[in-house]
Amino acid sequence: MQNSLIKNQSQNSLILLLIILAIVLRIYNINSPIIGIHSWRQSDTAAIARNFYENDFNFFYPQIDWGGNSPGYCETEFPIYSFIIALIYKLFGVSEFWGRLTSIIYFLIALYFLYQLVIKILNKKVAFWSGLFFVILPLNIYYSRTFQPESMLLMCSIISIYYFINWLDSEKWQELILSGIFVGLACLIKVLPIIYLGIPIFYLAWTKFGIKVFLQISLWIYSILILASVFIWYYHAHQLFLEYGNTFGFWSGSTNRYNYNIVLTLHFWTEILFRTSVRHFAIFGFVIFLLGLLVPRKTRQEYVLDIWLISVILTWIVVPVTSLVHEYYQLQFMLPGVIFMGKACNQYLDKTANQTNYRKAIILCLCLTLAASCTIYTIDYMFKERINKSAVFQLAQQVKQNTESESLIIATTGSDPTLLYLSHRKGWLINHSDVSDKYILSIANLGAKYLVGSLNFVESYNFFVNDEQKQKVHNFLNQHPNLLKDSTNFIVKLP
Repeated sequence: MQNSLIKNQSQNSLILLLIILAIVLRIYNINSPIIGIHSWRQSDTAAIARNFYENDFNFFYPQIDWGGNSPGYCETEFPIYSFIIALIYKLFGVSEFWGRLTSIIYFLIALYFLYQLVIKILNKKVAFWSGLFFVILPLNIYYSRTFQPESMLLMCSIISIYYFINWLDSEKWQELILSGIFVGLACLIKVLPIIYLGIPIFYLAWTKFGIKVFLQISLWIYSILILASVFIWYYHAHQLFLEYGNTFGFWSGSTNRYNYNIVLTLHFWTEILFRTSVRHFAIFGFVIFLLGLLVPRKTRQEYVLDIWLISVILTWIVVPVTSLVHEYYQLQFMLPGVIFMGKACNQYLDKTANQTNYRKAIILCLCLTLAASCTIYTIDYMFKERINKSAVFQLAQQVKQNTESESLIIATTGSDPTLLYLSHRKGWLINHSDVSDKYILSIANLGAKYLVGSLNFVESYNFFVNDEQKQKVHNFLNQHPNLLKDSTNFIVKLP
């Protein structure tokens, strides 16, 4: 009894230590506005939350800011993340702080369940090491405090697997219901969890039932309800596109997510491998991960980690363009990935094992991983969240000062809505190459009051405007003068 109590206290102390460390690493700059890496994705999510708050919390009609003179209802993922933050706005007011804090909370919940899952599959030592890497790796830190649903998705993924294993052990229907809720929520948020959660869950069921898995009525109900909820939402979302013409490009629009030719190119795989090993694993952590892959599996259930890794890689092939462009599509790889890192540390740092060389290598890689993680996170991510260095933030302040709050604007920021969000304006997004009297005035006839932009950047992540595009803007400014005494930014009041 006493030994059990001491064991539980020790386990609670370790997870508490990891939670405290996770919070400390994530609260820096928590008040930052939406600028920096992937600000466009965060801006859309934050805009939907703000529009819920300002427009009667109509959950089934998420609104973006770039819908022109339409209401801006858009074909989107299931907007539960934005809706929850809108409810928080109702209590405390609009602030990016609440979105970032909510993401951190989801991450902490994911950390707790990851720790418990690893104890269930492996042991407490592996759980601690896995949790530590989950906490300190650079992109895990960054995307667990951004204004987007990635940490919520991580939370749903790990909880769904955890409760499914619980159900296999206990056969309590409550456990299966909880697993189904979180699998369904994950699939509604991103769709791809149908693959990278569905395959591992099927494997787990197979380890218990074998071929009789197809005779389990409970699993048929579980699967049908999840798929039905996904179909219903995305069917509804597509109707919004058909009626209002706005989409994030899931099934509609001009976005090409499914160019499968690139999967056969060396560039595709080297780019994803480089990004995953350098940015996600902080270079030296990738060595630890590879060593973890060499640790022998002791149970059939443990192989679910391998299945999980392969399933995530399969999703990169299913949506190759998206996976190549957006680094956060590799985040799900890190859930089983950090567990393999934990297995390596547990195996090779065991003082009873006669593996001195491996132990030294692991310790060196662990120290270098921490150093690389801090460097990558600080230079590549935090430096880009400095207000005084953000061109789009400075322009947004000028827009606020020189335009009326209800005015519709045309922003020359390509497909990036960051300027619209930061300036709290709605309107149209165009490219510099679209600037001409005929085109701009045609939008003015739809209600646009101002043309705004910069000669130094397009999207917040693209600081290149070629000379031909600049000349088109200058030609327009010669006909419609810039309201700003600024050679970089322009705000034109349209006739």
